[in-house]
Amino acid sequence: MKKSSIIFSSLVSLYFFALVHRIGVAVIAIDMMKEFSVDASLIGLMSSMYFFPYAIAQIPVGIMLDRIGVRKTIVILSSIACIGSLIFSLSPSLELVSLGRAMIGFGVGGYYVSGYKAISIWFDQRKFATLTGTFTSLGNLGAIFATFPLAIITLYIGWRYSFLLITIIMIILTILAWISIEEYKSKEFYSKRNIISDLKIVFSHREFLLLSIIPFLAYGLTLSFQGLWGGPFLADVYNMDKSTVGILLLFISIGFMISSPLSGYISDKIRKRKPNLIFGVTINAIFWITLSIFGNKLNILSIAILLFLLGFSYGFFNVYMVISKELFTSDISGTSVASLNLFNFIGAGFFQYIMGIIISERNFSSYQNYFIIASILMLIAIIPALKIKESYKT
Repeated sequence: MKKSSIIFSSLVSLYFFALVHRIGVAVIAIDMMKEFSVDASLIGLMSSMYFFPYAIAQIPVGIMLDRIGVRKTIVILSSIACIGSLIFSLSPSLELVSLGRAMIGFGVGGYYVSGYKAISIWFDQRKFATLTGTFTSLGNLGAIFATFPLAIITLYIGWRYSFLLITIIMIILTILAWISIEEYKSKEFYSKRNIISDLKIVFSHREFLLLSIIPFLAYGLTLSFQGLWGGPFLADVYNMDKSTVGILLLFISIGFMISSPLSGYISDKIRKRKPNLIFGVTINAIFWITLSIFGNKLNILSIAILLFLLGFSYGFFNVYMVISKELFTSDISGTSVASLNLFNFIGAGFFQYIMGIIISERNFSSYQNYFIIASILMLIAIIPALKIKESYKT
């Protein structure tokens, strides 16, 4: 097996578990509310503790990748994630569970951007969107595992032992990453400027600032549903059991797994990023509008199709990560991608918590308010998607 393929496989395997932790709370949310005797808003706050530290980690991760490389960055951050996962699975109080989830969020914050940096170093850049789409799609198997399969496992051994098993596997993969990943020797991938200069270049770029609106809204709202409130919505409004909820949430991940490499291939083939971005944001807006109008009147087939479209839209609008890399030179690709990823997780944490407050009564009327707000915000997100300039460079 080629060195590049070994590195790719190692990073994908770790990214898999970032998705397990990100999405998995959706299928155990009701169990946790019962065990800790708390309402939806507190579970929403606990779940959001993954996203804010993940967001905080992005700038340090980008800086580390552009200075000490992929290998050291991934092992340092992954070690923190493993400790957090252990705390999450064993803690007796919601406060300590929240601490563990925060450490997980900070630690796994290094997985995704490290994958982008590795692909920019060891692979053909003419296939960059295709490869990053494939990387994201394969990692998204973790989101699939975090739906129906995880729901079934928790039914047999409980949510605590399920996440303890996940922790053990993550520790093994971290050790394997240290062994398998080699550092790159070419100086073109290392920044020669000081940290402030790199950050100033990124955050003063007009196109980057315009682009950042989209992940905050599109990814933030998508993850608020997929990662937490989609499960309770199906249980509360349609009286579905945990296994049925897990199966239906699986369609979000299936949609994304199909669209992510497809979007990357199309984007590389037509040598444009903007059409994919506009298409993905528009489909996402249609999802929320449909739920806001027909959210309590759908049959199970309609729900499955809608959830598939939600995931499918994500695979297309996620091209903004490729755009963020192409706006800047190779020596700050880690910083630029990580900086945009920051807005993904600020949005995810913000909307998980805010929507928890909005749906505190857990009836369709409160869920409908959630969907209406999301519809309006996604219609707003179409504006920067239309205004941003094409980033593909021939």
